[in-house]
Amino acid sequence: MTSWARAVGIGSTVVLAACASVPRATGTGPAYPDLPSPSVPATLAATPELRERQAEGWRRLQAGDLRGATRQFTDVLRTSATFYPAETGLGLVALASRQFRPAAARFRAALAYDGRYVPAWQGLVSAELGQNNLDEAAAALERLLALQPSPENRTRLDLLHVRQVQALAEAGKRARDAGRLADAKDAYARALRISPDSAVILRELGLVELLAGDVDPAEVRIRRAVHIDPSDAANLAALAAVFEARGRLQAAAVEYERAVAIDPKWRGKAEASRTAADRDGLPDEVRGLESSVTVTRAQLAALIGVRLSSLLERAPKRTLPVATDTRTHWAAEWIAAVTRAGAMEVYANHTFQPAATVRRMELAQVIARLLPLTGRTGDLTQWQAARPDVPDVPAANVSYRSIALALNAGVMTTDETGQFSPSRPVAGADVVAAVRRLEQLAGR
Repeated sequence: MTSWARAVGIGSTVVLAACASVPRATGTGPAYPDLPSPSVPATLAATPELRERQAEGWRRLQAGDLRGATRQFTDVLRTSATFYPAETGLGLVALASRQFRPAAARFRAALAYDGRYVPAWQGLVSAELGQNNLDEAAAALERLLALQPSPENRTRLDLLHVRQVQALAEAGKRARDAGRLADAKDAYARALRISPDSAVILRELGLVELLAGDVDPAEVRIRRAVHIDPSDAANLAALAAVFEARGRLQAAAVEYERAVAIDPKWRGKAEASRTAADRDGLPDEVRGLESSVTVTRAQLAALIGVRLSSLLERAPKRTLPVATDTRTHWAAEWIAAVTRAGAMEVYANHTFQPAATVRRMELAQVIARLLPLTGRTGDLTQWQAARPDVPDVPAANVSYRSIALALNAGVMTTDETGQFSPSRPVAGADVVAAVRRLEQLAGR
């Protein structure tokens, strides 16, 4: 079964069997029970003799006498060249012989006389399918469904649409792999017109557009694919590719990590993306922070300012606090951003103390101020209400609520004994992990 058939939950064999009424000869009973009877409409002017000769042609066909049926239908047409049931009969003989192209020509000739003649439309569907002309078969089946509504015809049309989408998707992939992006885009766009809510087709068309440099429409399609099926890791990875194209490496890393949580095959891509994201935009003073034993307030401010700038932008704007010790500091830009947003504080003596070591209690306080900016309103209410037991931080402690919130949200953890150690210097790895967790919460 192909990936496209799996995507809609239908196997190729099932689709083929349900769509194509392939004529078959049987040992007993009618020789070709799947063929429609080319009956003579009551409204068609015909003598009783002509009607009987038409019926005899059908009897011979169902007896397996293809030559006799051909002679009979041909004689009827010699008598009346416009007698389209006989034209249809010859098409059915060709269909029984698996001569699909001449069969289709016969059916179309009959329909030229009567565009509402159901047996000719039924035969045309099978003849076009026999030639693998999926678009023509679908068009004929749509007309047949309009003339003869039935659950069976609707199911056949739905399954035929699956075949069309599958064929177009495979053609799109071949064209993309060969570098023919215009052809690939056309194939996927045609598939999307047939199946506008297919997350797979939306994603693949978006990826082709991304390769062609059309980032805006690519993002629209891929975001829609994610909305339709957020459980497909490939959709999340495609969105990550969009973010990479836009230079949003942090957002890309978050999406790849979400993809890994669903399908581990994206782990290598996620790790490479995270490495690139962690290096992107960081000043030299923060690079390699993950291996540091301690973290300064300036380093924390810079990491938040670079990695969580979108969260800081959501914060209510405040007057920039005056900090007398940061004007010429390498982290002045990010210190200003985090203090204006209220994520970190300037002390009462108007100093920020950028070289001071960050303690675990202070990191929890910073996290507690950032969590409301993630947009996780429902989760935030639950996190704020929960009261975890932290042996070394009693509930009466002024920092308990911040620590509890950081723990409940999974941004910080206790040690193996359950201790939080609020006064212990925070390690660089813990700070980096906390910022990554906040990125994930803000991105979902």
